[in-house]
Amino acid sequence: MKDRIATVVKNVPVADGIWSMTIAFDDIEEIKGAQFLDIKLPDPSKVLRRPFCICDFDKENKTADVCYAVVGEGTKVLSGVKAGEKLNVLLPLGNGYVPKGNKIMLIGGGMGTAVLPAVVTANPGKEFHAFIGFANKGKVVLEKELGEKCASVTVATDDGSYGKKGFVTTVAREAADVLKPDEILVCGPEVMYKAIRKCFDGSGIPVYVSLEQRMGCGIGACLVCNCKVKRADGEGYVRVCKDGPVFLLDEVVL
Repeated sequence: MKDRIATVVKNVPVADGIWSMTIAFDDIEEIKGAQFLDIKLPDPSKVLRRPFCICDFDKENKTADVCYAVVGEGTKVLSGVKAGEKLNVLLPLGNGYVPKGNKIMLIGGGMGTAVLPAVVTANPGKEFHAFIGFANKGKVVLEKELGEKCASVTVATDDGSYGKKGFVTTVAREAADVLKPDEILVCGPEVMYKAIRKCFDGSGIPVYVSLEQRMGCGIGACLVCNCKVKRADGEGYVRVCKDGPVFLLDEVVL
């Protein structure tokens, strides 16, 4: 983890209310999929940094990509940053995915999909199959990027306006019977994790999730992002930013 000054290479809209930013550094550490970075916004009224997952990275060019939805004042400020401007960025943060198997199923729900490309980049030589779900066609992102990295990509939309119609959890569960993945890595909203738990209960396939929580500091000091988990000695609380964001789904109390 290191605090760096980054140069914005690009910051452009890629879907309905969704932007993609590439930032370049003088040096960059090893990155795992689902690790995140903390950006200090170029607005003195925004005191807290904003955490974003590292969507992808390029070790050779020393760049990292962030894909984000404009949903509040902070992301609105970020969407106004231009190429060539400088940002103060802390990275990499969190534990990240460390897949042990060879055939991996990736499941992304909405902006949770932004976690997935970096997983593939960080683990060359493994076979990845991505399943990504969105509300409608206008919200679909990263299909092309994942298609260039994965053995297969399946898109599902709730309203059927693009790809398969239905929830991505159902589509992925049906495909798992054929693919027989060694592990499943998931990122999305909590309601999606509940559905995943129900779908894959009794399957014997390890499922790891990257939790999305509001964060204050991003380094484990403020305790804002506490999450309840099950341990051998009972239930307890962990910090998503420091102890996660990746956890075994069976451990998480939803």
